[in-house]
Amino acid sequence: MGYKKAFAFLLAGLMLMTGATTLLNVNASTNEGVTSSTEEYLEPKYSEIVSGYRSKVYIGEGLVYDVSTIVSEEGEQFKTTEARGYSSNQVLDIKRGDTVTLNLDVPSSGVYYVTFDYYDYSESVLPIELSLKVNKTYQFYELRSILLESNWRNDDDIAIDRYGNQTVSMPSKVYEWNQKAIHDASYRHSEPLGVFFEKGMNTLTLSVEEGSFLLGNVTLSSAVTEIDAYEHQSVEGGQIITIEAEEMLQRNDSSIRARADFNVDLTPYNTTKKVLNLLDGWSFKDPGQRVDYTFTVEESGYYNMALAYEQDYRIDFPVFRDIYIDGVIPNEQLQSYAFPYTKKIKNLFLTDEETNEKMAIYLEAGEHTLSLVVNIDPIRHVIERIESMLTEINEFSLQVNKLTGGKKDKYRTIDIEKYIPGTQQLLLGWADELEELYDSIRQYNPDKKEIGAFSQIDITVKQLRSLAKKPNEIPERISELSEGSSSISSLLANLNQELNYNPLELDKIFFTQDESLLPKKANVFTKVTESVKRFVNSFTDQAYSPANTNSEHLQVWVNRPRQYVEIIQKMADEYFTPQTGIEVDFSLMPDQNKLILSNASGKAPDVAAAVNYALPFDLAIRDAIVDLTQFEDYEEVVSNFPEGLLLPSIIEDGVYSIPETMNFYVLYYRKDILDSLNIPVPQTMEEVKAILPELQRMGMNFYHQAAGMLGTKTFAATMPSIYQNGGSFYGDTVLTTTLDTDESLSGIKELTELFTIYNIPYEVPSFYQHFRSGILPIGIAEYGMYNLLKNAAPELANSWDIALIPGVKNEDGEILRYSNGGAENLMIFESSDKQEEAWEYLKWWTSIETQTEFGLRLQVTYGDEYLWNTANQAAYAQLPWDSDHKETILAQTEWLIEAPRVPGTYMLERELSNAYISIVLEGENERKAIDLAVKRINRETLRKLEEFGFVKNGEVVDPYVTPTIDLNVLKGGIE
Repeated sequence: MGYKKAFAFLLAGLMLMTGATTLLNVNASTNEGVTSSTEEYLEPKYSEIVSGYRSKVYIGEGLVYDVSTIVSEEGEQFKTTEARGYSSNQVLDIKRGDTVTLNLDVPSSGVYYVTFDYYDYSESVLPIELSLKVNKTYQFYELRSILLESNWRNDDDIAIDRYGNQTVSMPSKVYEWNQKAIHDASYRHSEPLGVFFEKGMNTLTLSVEEGSFLLGNVTLSSAVTEIDAYEHQSVEGGQIITIEAEEMLQRNDSSIRARADFNVDLTPYNTTKKVLNLLDGWSFKDPGQRVDYTFTVEESGYYNMALAYEQDYRIDFPVFRDIYIDGVIPNEQLQSYAFPYTKKIKNLFLTDEETNEKMAIYLEAGEHTLSLVVNIDPIRHVIERIESMLTEINEFSLQVNKLTGGKKDKYRTIDIEKYIPGTQQLLLGWADELEELYDSIRQYNPDKKEIGAFSQIDITVKQLRSLAKKPNEIPERISELSEGSSSISSLLANLNQELNYNPLELDKIFFTQDESLLPKKANVFTKVTESVKRFVNSFTDQAYSPANTNSEHLQVWVNRPRQYVEIIQKMADEYFTPQTGIEVDFSLMPDQNKLILSNASGKAPDVAAAVNYALPFDLAIRDAIVDLTQFEDYEEVVSNFPEGLLLPSIIEDGVYSIPETMNFYVLYYRKDILDSLNIPVPQTMEEVKAILPELQRMGMNFYHQAAGMLGTKTFAATMPSIYQNGGSFYGDTVLTTTLDTDESLSGIKELTELFTIYNIPYEVPSFYQHFRSGILPIGIAEYGMYNLLKNAAPELANSWDIALIPGVKNEDGEILRYSNGGAENLMIFESSDKQEEAWEYLKWWTSIETQTEFGLRLQVTYGDEYLWNTANQAAYAQLPWDSDHKETILAQTEWLIEAPRVPGTYMLERELSNAYISIVLEGENERKAIDLAVKRINRETLRKLEEFGFVKNGEVVDPYVTPTIDLNVLKGGIE
């Protein structure tokens, strides 16, 4: 019995056990794979329908439609004559939130390739994002998100920092008309996407999610242009053309950039100074990214092409690039050309895959453009099948947990085949299919017995076969299948993530007629000499080091990577110093905990930046940092920050640090799945409980942030429920905790009952992966999840959204949505003799203008992964984040509140976590667990109050007043 038939028996068992009307789809007649319950409610993926397109592709001349004549009557408002040099008199001016319907009269039924002429005139770094419906439906899933990118160029001048090192320049957007056939946002398909139109009138509906642009002509064309087969030719002559890879003409992603490497074989090279001499592979890794170069050919003829490259990320397996010359792939072998694994820079000649001879490329004399595009089409089938398999594994695990109630009992044996028939064959089927996927990619390195880049598959297969040998042990060993960092689910999810990264570092590109003309590598003597020079130089003062500063200047230590510090130093030199006359030296601070030691030794900086929001309290209680309220314009400076973020910095009447960045918790949801199931986005925790039966019936569930904290449950997990139910941590003073009040206990009960009664998962190693698979299509998570979804889940673009976190209605009917948001803060040291200058710096750095400029520079230069989560709300509103998401996040910041930091707070956080664990995992009564926690918290608080002199001999001599803010003001929002 094959594993797919076994899945049919599994389905029958599951339906008998759960009463679900449908969980999984199995096409028994064709035996074509398994479709998960989450997928059956969505459109098919393009890969599933493209094979049926081949006989329906339109054959004929391209059909060009003047957009001004095909727009529907409702879209007349978008017409404009401001065409910015376009050939047509009228185009459409479309902005975020607009929906435009185009009426296309198609001569015959068939599959067409849709091309848009467009002009992106917005100043945003974000590409245009839109969705496409044909005749009011999404024909396939990928049409939910289509990207239209712009080109970016660098200024001619190379940026130099104050230490003489070359740094990455901020690129400029190219405002011009572009033409692009639609692709999926994840660029898994190297070819454009074909769309089926019926003969006669069809509607094409564009809904713009991001961007502002002019839309010109729409073209429907026949099959993608055929690429010529390679024909061998002789190469003769003595010409060589050298292109420095870091000197790009332009690229379609602003973050593609050069980097510096101290390698004597690279050019340019400097022993002591950083010079940009490589195309940074980690900036040129995402599918669909493109770089363009120009070069001049002196003599027409055939040339060999070689690239000096390094690809040490994907062990024993290549990455792929499409190679275009003048906008055309010269021959079919240059589509998805493989660049093998190599640990160091080496020259690779493009070769004919059949004869292994150097490939000949014909070039006419004159100017040419070379383009390289990241391509993952050769491994698309692996990525897509693993995605589907992850969904199947997660759904199977959910059913096992339903059978066992989520409890592991090594003394209880369950006949798993009795309740879930076909389990053994299912596990073996997954193992067999993974081996088939492994075999399918061996063609790219047939000489290797084991391919390192796919080692997770080998481990996973062994684990699956081990589980299949003793299926009755699966309930006890469920963590091996789908829970924990080393589970099968985690291994496969990590593999899929890695497969989407395709870095390729480039030094030079050559077109040559004589291999001997290529530059020679440095000899051993030169390399040894340069290594000695570099070693000696390592003992001298380094850039952005405290040792390489001027004591007369303001000293700022920054707990961030060098890329951030380079931009901050440059901005301070350009703006702050000329405005104030205050010179500033910035230094890297790799370990913020050394600030305490630096202060004790008298070597503390004037300002410390990007320190954890909880650290300033430990310094302030020891009189090591400055009370910022002493400065006259303090109120004005903090007016743009969420007031709740100031709480951890308050001691009595003083505020000892101010927020630099913020975290945020919001509700993430798969709008495609929720829409298909007609499940509303919940506004309260009661509404969350109401949607759980429908989700769980379909094998899905809700995620709470506490489930992602596999160790201690921090305040971010426990505090929101307590505050939303009217509870608190302390009374007017901190001598005793108020965790045992009725309100606080109500919050703890509501939190823990989500796991003990409503059966949401209590341990989720990666909400991100479960969200992608659809098993957990809704849940509460923080900023890190947002960054992952925006930058590491392109297949979900336009299919997910965020909302305010569900709260609790109070007596007035208002929904309380309190959440945590502390991230990094700024502080001034008491030992500084430049406190006024330090305050001037804090004012400048946290200002709306500076925070906006820094966030823009960071994201444009280094990419969307570098989203700047400034705590300045007015500045955040101007950053290049998704516009709709910004509005939601800003609304949630009105509810940001942090736990007050007081002597002994760490014990409150720890004991609250212990109480949560004992209630959820051990079945302890809430009151009993909290009473025990309160005793320990009060005892430790008293001890710390005595240590700092607030209590002596058990008597309070100086009541420690609990830091508070007016919650009524907080709920009203920030003006």
